[in-house]
Amino acid sequence: MCYYYSMQIVNGNAIARDILTGLRAKIRKHNLRPSLAVVLVGSNKASQTYVARKRQAAESVGIKFSLYKFPENISLHELVDEIKLIQKDPLDGIIVQLPLSKHLDKKTILNQLKPEIDVDFLTWVSLGKLLIGETSMVPPSAGAVMEILKRHKINPKSKHVVLVGSGDLIGKPLKNILVKLPLTLTVCNKDTKNLPKFTRMADILISGVGKPGIIKGTMVKPGVVAIDAGVSFEGRKLKGDLDFAEVSKKSSLITPTPGGVGPITVAKLLENVVINAMRKIHV
Repeated sequence: MCYYYSMQIVNGNAIARDILTGLRAKIRKHNLRPSLAVVLVGSNKASQTYVARKRQAAESVGIKFSLYKFPENISLHELVDEIKLIQKDPLDGIIVQLPLSKHLDKKTILNQLKPEIDVDFLTWVSLGKLLIGETSMVPPSAGAVMEILKRHKINPKSKHVVLVGSGDLIGKPLKNILVKLPLTLTVCNKDTKNLPKFTRMADILISGVGKPGIIKGTMVKPGVVAIDAGVSFEGRKLKGDLDFAEVSKKSSLITPTPGGVGPITVAKLLENVVINAMRKIHV
């Protein structure tokens, strides 16, 4: 049986432009000079694409963007020293572009970042502050998902939210936000047995796995709000977790890939940089 709903497709580019316009106005109004440093290891094409988008968005609103590139074979000790050196300069934000080379311990590297300028929320301290509600910033990917719900007036109260994926960038921070809200939350991961059983329960389904088309039309119920926060490449083509052609037929709202969660995530990252810059003038 086929279901065809009055379905909305989220325009992530439009939402991102609106956020960036607001940031540009705030930077000019307060004469801010925000700065963002990005650490990039190796020559991963996807990472280079993401960094280029962040640079373009940052520079469009007046954020100083500094890229620090290091070879694939840099040692853990060398990279730690380089990050410490970068952070000697006054910064409003710093991120380490993931993924890192396999020989580098991700947690060790990420925890070298100063928590107060960790705008990606990947240090243990930042995640701890998020968990206990002691932060004015929001992790960018999680913030993008919440922004979509807010902009489309979707109140998650009393809804069953199913989150597929428990990674550092999307699953963990989003779980920490959603668990505080008056809703039912189910978190699925690679060890979940019979995934479709849980995804079919979702009023709001959020997937952040990074496996193309893992969520099929048969795995969702009619009227679902389907948010695709998973990103991967097939050749040069950017793909999401949702089988868009199938899932869109049963959705009341759906995000495309590209042009959905991704652009908003970049905008929310830069919003954190500006929040830090604003904090300085109020000290």
